[in-house]
Amino acid sequence: MKSKLIALSAISSGFIAVLLTLGAYIEFVDLFAVVFTAVFVIIPLYYNSYKASFLTYLAGGCVAFILSGFNFLSIVFPAYIAFFGLYPIIKCLMQEKKLNKIFTFIFGLVWTIIAVYGIYFYYVLVMKQTFAGLPVWVESNIFLIIGLFSVVFYLVFDRFVYVIRLIINRYLGRIIK
Repeated sequence: MKSKLIALSAISSGFIAVLLTLGAYIEFVDLFAVVFTAVFVIIPLYYNSYKASFLTYLAGGCVAFILSGFNFLSIVFPAYIAFFGLYPIIKCLMQEKKLNKIFTFIFGLVWTIIAVYGIYFYYVLVMKQTFAGLPVWVESNIFLIIGLFSVVFYLVFDRFVYVIRLIINRYLGRIIK
């Protein structure tokens, strides 16, 4: 690996670790932190190094997990491991390989739905949280609402990853010579 790629990956891992650690300690920052880790997972892809991007994903997650005191009861780590860390790498890889757009759309949509339901069940079963204050119609239709939310979320997050990759390539192209 080139020294610039290693430095870029180390900086990205550090930012991922900081965001995930903040998300583990501060409740209202958790989902914001997890979503924006996707930005830093994508940065090593400037050099088209999927290996560096995957190692950045692993290193940032491991360091954050250690810094959070092995906090198993935080929603941050399951969400990062299951979706927000890996999906941007896989999406960029599928774009680079020019796979069928219908296949990539269905693949991403199914992965998002499974991840959101998994996060919900983790939140309810492992963390023992309830949605007691919600209206009755929401409690009775929670699975449908989560499904619809995950479809809308996929459309927004998929576009977010695409735009962030373009922005990173543009600005790092100006900075790194």
